[in-house]
Amino acid sequence: MSEELISKKDLLQLTGISYGQLYRWKRKNIIPEDWFMKKSSFTGQETFFPKGKILERIERIMELKDDQSLDDIARVFSISKEKIGDFQNVALSLDKIPKQVLQIYQSLFPNSKLEHLNTVQLCSLLFVNDWLLKGSVTIEEVRQFLLLVETHKTQIKLEDTVVIYIRKFGVGTWVIGKQNETFVDQKDAILIHVELVHYLNNFN
Repeated sequence: MSEELISKKDLLQLTGISYGQLYRWKRKNIIPEDWFMKKSSFTGQETFFPKGKILERIERIMELKDDQSLDDIARVFSISKEKIGDFQNVALSLDKIPKQVLQIYQSLFPNSKLEHLNTVQLCSLLFVNDWLLKGSVTIEEVRQFLLLVETHKTQIKLEDTVVIYIRKFGVGTWVIGKQNETFVDQKDAILIHVELVHYLNNFN
C-alpha cells in the first residue's frame, strides 16, 4: 500500500506555516530533503510530501521553536550511527523518543539540552516509555529511575547493563548492574528484569 501524500500547497494551508519557513527548515536539515518529492500534476510539476511524517515533524518543530534555535532543533532530528556491542550501525535519534517521556525528563532536568543526551540516556527513556505503557510502574518510580541513570550515566556500559526493579510491601528499589554479575535474593519481588541494550532495537 503506497504512502499517502500531501501537496505543498495543501501542507502550507493546513499547518499555517509559510513557504519561507518550510524551505528554511529544509536548508537546516530539520525536514529531510528526500521528503520533497516532485511529481507531475495537471498544473505541471508539484512538490508532495509523505503526509503522516511531515505533519508529525512540523508539529514537533512548532513545539520546539520558541525555546530552541534552528541549529538545536536540527540536532534533535539528526541521525547518528553508532556501534554498540553486537549492534551494527544503530541509528540514534531523539525523534524516536515519545514527547510525553521527554516532558518527564525535562521536568527533572530543566537545564539539560535534549540534543546532548547520550546513548544510555536515550535507551533509558525508551525503557521508561515501555514500562509506562505496560502500566507496571508509576510516574514517581520512573523519576527515581531517571535520577539514578543521570547520576551514573558515564559509568553505565550499555552492552552489559541489566535493569532490575524490586517492589515489596509497596516499597520499590531500582538496581542497575552488569549481566551475570548482579544477584538479587528477593526473586518473588522482582517486577522488572531486562537488559537495557534491548531497547536499541527501537532505533533501527
